[in-house]
Amino acid sequence: MIYLATSLFTAAEQAFSAALAAEIEALGYEVYYPWRDAGEESLIAAWGEDWPRVNAEIARRNLSAIDSCAAVVAVVEGADMDSGVAMEIGYARALGKPVKLLRTDFRTQGPRIGPVNLMLGTAAETFYTSVEALLAGLRSERAEIADTAGDAVARFYNRIAEEYSDGERHPTTHAFKRAEEAVTAEHLAGRRFRAALDLGCGDGNFLYHVTADAKIGVDGSVEMLRRHHLRLPEASFLLADCQRPLPLAPSAFDVIHCSFLLDHLTDVDACLREMRRLVAQDGIILLALYSPGPFLRRGEEDVLRYRTASGGVLAVRRSFRDLADLGRRLASLFRVEDERTVPVGREDLSLDYYVLKAPE
Repeated sequence: MIYLATSLFTAAEQAFSAALAAEIEALGYEVYYPWRDAGEESLIAAWGEDWPRVNAEIARRNLSAIDSCAAVVAVVEGADMDSGVAMEIGYARALGKPVKLLRTDFRTQGPRIGPVNLMLGTAAETFYTSVEALLAGLRSERAEIADTAGDAVARFYNRIAEEYSDGERHPTTHAFKRAEEAVTAEHLAGRRFRAALDLGCGDGNFLYHVTADAKIGVDGSVEMLRRHHLRLPEASFLLADCQRPLPLAPSAFDVIHCSFLLDHLTDVDACLREMRRLVAQDGIILLALYSPGPFLRRGEEDVLRYRTASGGVLAVRRSFRDLADLGRRLASLFRVEDERTVPVGREDLSLDYYVLKAPE
């Protein structure tokens, strides 16, 4: 996660910072942007104008975000930069976090001091003079600050694990899950399998409902796996990235299930190839995903913004552009036994559902 430290007191500053947060998120990073993510509106709704209490909680949340972030990006414009940003830089520096400064203001304090205060300048790992340079640096240094898209997705689901399956709090998510489970139930009815695998299992119901001698769930979120194991202690669970080769035997599973995972992946084809490796010759793959069309038409293809029960907003990478030609790619790897689009009963949203088999 990247913590975005910037002055937020004018409409122009807020607009610039919001746009910068979106551009960094489009690179695949999770961004904590205090104006958006500290939950000020929900705190005021809960506590009214009890400003000492509200302000203390906002500060606590911001400092906690710096505690857990991989790096701080700080915007340091003007003749003398914002004091809150200076504090955030100092706190991050004390924790040993990488600090990256962005300053598009060309004014300096002379050849000895430079463009920013001496202490701020020496606290920074990197100094950028344009948004384009900052984004290019983040793109190239992504591995160095240990914030891959897979890591960000795992942290995202760790944070929302307790509320993810709450249908009252998240009715749209619940509608997708309910529609997918209904179609999956059709294919499980009356069947018993030797070994069942759920890729991106979360805390879901597939392993709970499938009749199989052996059940294995794979997910990148340790909190989702913990919840799943509590519900289904007889199953086995593997904390792993579904885009990488899994420590599982080839052709070992006669049913593989994967739902609402592909849009989070940076290498969809790698996950599909792993499914192909793991499915038995007589097995089936049950694959579900959000229908890309509505999201592409709305321009919501790069970032998922998720409003938590506490009123905060979390952001994580997803891409529907990578799924636009999925049918063609599936046909090159599998026999497509069934393909359907299923409305979920909310707006124009639907899911695409595939039943796949190993090629003959």
